[in-house]
Amino acid sequence: MSTDKSLVKGISISENYIPYTTITRTDNSVKISLKKQNIISLDFKCYTVLPGLYLAENDVRIIERYTQDDIIFRFSREEEFLLINYLVEGQCQIPADNDKFMFMKEGDTHIYLNRDKRTIFNHITDSKLIHIIINKKEFLKYNKDNYMSEYSRIIKTIYDFIYHTNNITFESSEDIKEVLQQIIHFKDNNKLPKHMYVQLKTLELIGLTYISKIEKNRIESPTYSDAQIRVVRKIKNALSRDIASYVSLDVLSVTYGINLTTLKNCFRDMYGKPLYTWYREYKFHRAKELIKNTDYPIAKIANMVGYKSSSKFSKAFKKEMGALPSSYRKNK
Repeated sequence: MSTDKSLVKGISISENYIPYTTITRTDNSVKISLKKQNIISLDFKCYTVLPGLYLAENDVRIIERYTQDDIIFRFSREEEFLLINYLVEGQCQIPADNDKFMFMKEGDTHIYLNRDKRTIFNHITDSKLIHIIINKKEFLKYNKDNYMSEYSRIIKTIYDFIYHTNNITFESSEDIKEVLQQIIHFKDNNKLPKHMYVQLKTLELIGLTYISKIEKNRIESPTYSDAQIRVVRKIKNALSRDIASYVSLDVLSVTYGINLTTLKNCFRDMYGKPLYTWYREYKFHRAKELIKNTDYPIAKIANMVGYKSSSKFSKAFKKEMGALPSSYRKNK
């Protein structure tokens, strides 16, 4: 399922999510809304800035039950294009070289030259991104000889810089972060419609990206194969379903056939924290839900999250949540 081809070719939704998707078009933008109950909520709005130049706001809310087994959407074009991704909030998986992937964290800028005609994004957590999509050939054709000639030069310079590296990630400057927030929080008003504001701010973002000290602030991110990422994701999903157990990293490594160091590093880079830290926090998150939404005895909930002793569970719960389970239940 693709958006209106006359507006921005090649933004498509995975077949699995089409039944949950609606598309709203205006003269200057297209909005894709995806709502799948208990799984995921996505709002993706793409504005036409100039011929060959687009800006998209991408806001994803992920429910814990979302397993990330399916690709939600992809950029897929017949022509080569440049993609500048600004991660405002959360974490996501992005393409790297040689069929490998890396992970962006909050505050990163990622520039990617799409040569294989498809770019897939996987959202790891709730996230907000701003994408600038540039078809250099189309942009230069329509904007080379007018007042946009300076921006044509800037885009060509960025393109030439990234051509040999294919992709680069660096820390966003404070000026870039400020403009991103301005775009996200701007509301339509009688004086200036949102699409006109976006046009101005897109050009400002391109200029700020151009003057950024990219090499100085470059982030050398580890890359992982799709197979490694799928195994780590499978481990996380299995642990999410079995909160009563304790399994060592060594056992997980052997059981799932993944190198122990790769497991540790890939999980940390994907989810922003070590596996055991995440598992502990997740257990108490589930315990909090059970205390709030059920009448189960505290001792039973303790057993459900892997504690044989309810007193040890209560102490650990207070340390994690700031209140004893009994007090939390009274104040729910």
